[in-house]
Amino acid sequence: MGICLNRKIVCIVVLMIALVGVLAYVTPYAWENVVVNTTSSGGRIDFQDNISHGTFFLGAASADLEKNAVFTNSVPLIETGMRGSTFTASWKNYQGNEPGSRKMAVFNLTVWDSIRVPHSTTLESQKIGSGTLSVSCTQFEPGEGRFLLTSTIYEKKLDLNY
Repeated sequence: MGICLNRKIVCIVVLMIALVGVLAYVTPYAWENVVVNTTSSGGRIDFQDNISHGTFFLGAASADLEKNAVFTNSVPLIETGMRGSTFTASWKNYQGNEPGSRKMAVFNLTVWDSIRVPHSTTLESQKIGSGTLSVSCTQFEPGEGRFLLTSTIYEKKLDLNY
């Protein structure tokens, strides 16, 4: 009777360890990022061969994780010369995560040159902070490009349908 009971206990312990192992393996894959709020603002870039190139400020993006609020504001048109130009935008995260929150602010700046090649940078923030997004591109032919500045709040949620 004692040996049979020990085998049952060992079997239960092995099954529990296997279950914990499977849950530890599957759980990280069951989380998904869900968009809570997003906004974008963009404009045109006129690449000309008769003016000089340089660094240009395109706009600002912000997020408040506590209020789920996002904001972007950009200039409608930039005129720049040929060769290399740098395009910047400021970002600010007004409120960091509260304890237990799984929210994240994501700021993205994408510049398309006149032949529609994208040049992009992305920054993720979970804390109060600010900074600059910067994208450089080299233009060899005159033409019209575009840019888009985006601010998004994501929240990591457990997907039980995984």
